[in-house]
Amino acid sequence: MERRHFLVLAGIGGVALIAGGGYFASMEPAGAGYEHRPLTAADLTEGDALVVDIRRPEEWAETGVVEGSMLFTFTTADRFLAQVSGELSDGRDLVLICRTGNRTQAAADALAGQIPNRIVSVEGGITRIISDGYQTVKPR
Repeated sequence: MERRHFLVLAGIGGVALIAGGGYFASMEPAGAGYEHRPLTAADLTEGDALVVDIRRPEEWAETGVVEGSMLFTFTTADRFLAQVSGELSDGRDLVLICRTGNRTQAAADALAGQIPNRIVSVEGGITRIISDGYQTVKPR
């Protein structure tokens, strides 16, 4: 079995991981870009993050929504930020949820770098949250 050596370099520009054999991967510095990861219903409802369901109203009615989430269909980054910027002024995280996670990735990509807040796109979306047993509420 081949042995690999790893060297982690840290600096102002971020973190780089260099592995023997010519492999190279870099990570964005904290605060840049966004995260796309599975969150539990508890992650969505128990923290102080701003959770925004970016689906369309007919989708909210069809499946229900995560209790306490803001409902705002994402069309453009500028329109979205005009709607939610007041809720984010305290620096809290922005968590985006849609049906499967595809739209939230696109929205997070459009928002990345425009706000200082951490942005999280919920992998698997409301479909996964419901399949994990979460009981949604009716949209208001």
